[in-house]
Amino acid sequence: MTKIQMYNMPQISLKVIENEKNRAVLKITPLVRGFGYTIGSALRRTLYSSTKGSAITKVVIEDVFHQFDTIEGVKDDVLHILLALKKVRIKKLVEGDVELKLDVTGPMEVKAGDIEVTGGVEIVNKNLVITSLSNKKSKLKMKLTVSDGYGYVPADENSSTPKGHIMLDASFSPIVNVVMEVEDTRVGRDTNFDELTLTVRTDGTVDPVEAVRFAATDLKEFFFKIQTGEDYTEEEEKLLEATNRVELDATSEAQADEVVLEELHLPTRTINALKKAGIKTLGDLGDRSEDELLKVRNLGEKSIREILSLLKKEGLSK
Repeated sequence: MTKIQMYNMPQISLKVIENEKNRAVLKITPLVRGFGYTIGSALRRTLYSSTKGSAITKVVIEDVFHQFDTIEGVKDDVLHILLALKKVRIKKLVEGDVELKLDVTGPMEVKAGDIEVTGGVEIVNKNLVITSLSNKKSKLKMKLTVSDGYGYVPADENSSTPKGHIMLDASFSPIVNVVMEVEDTRVGRDTNFDELTLTVRTDGTVDPVEAVRFAATDLKEFFFKIQTGEDYTEEEEKLLEATNRVELDATSEAQADEVVLEELHLPTRTINALKKAGIKTLGDLGDRSEDELLKVRNLGEKSIREILSLLKKEGLSK
């Protein structure tokens, strides 16, 4: 008799307690004592690292050649526009890269909903403000490349990138947050069971219940390969690499909290400006987005570029 047969295991059920547009609460019960945390952790990590999503990865803006440029008649500089574009959430049902266009004339407030979409592509957060155009002469014309991927992928900038093509860091994962809770439950008189509750919140591009089911399928396939000894497919290798990247990122962030700013190769003026803003360690620095760094007093564009380069080297880029 195998170990799994030794358990008098009841029928396990998945119950959807709540299911809104981008938030779901699910209960998985009853589970053998200890398996609540085992299964919950596995599902949670898989949801974060292996849920496929879409994001803008390349931008071409008419008459703009680099991210630190400005556009006449446009309220925000190019850097702020790019930061806003990173927040655009896209639901894409077609395979491969897709090119979208934004072509507007002022005066107006430019929103994500003004992006021209093609078949099989939908902008979820249409009310996201990208920038504003001040008058009738002000124009904003750009091409946006949307790609698919997993987790976080830094911008692929190299010497072969054509002039005027601005590459963006991409956060592909549509999973915003996963909270797990394990409680005791009973089956008849036996109280030696776990009840797992998962609260999953997405960005609206995927259904949270479907995301959990896909994560379970991914885990099932991985464990099947382990059981049978069969090789991974190319797609499975990518998912495994994404999972490993999440684990490495978690380790790097923990170590970064022990590195003070004085140990970094940054100018004294930059270090002083960061400390005045409450940033004391490499971990603190890694927690700040580009938008937050732009708000730090006495921190110029050159200093921000140095900081972003340092964070990318340390594997702490957002």
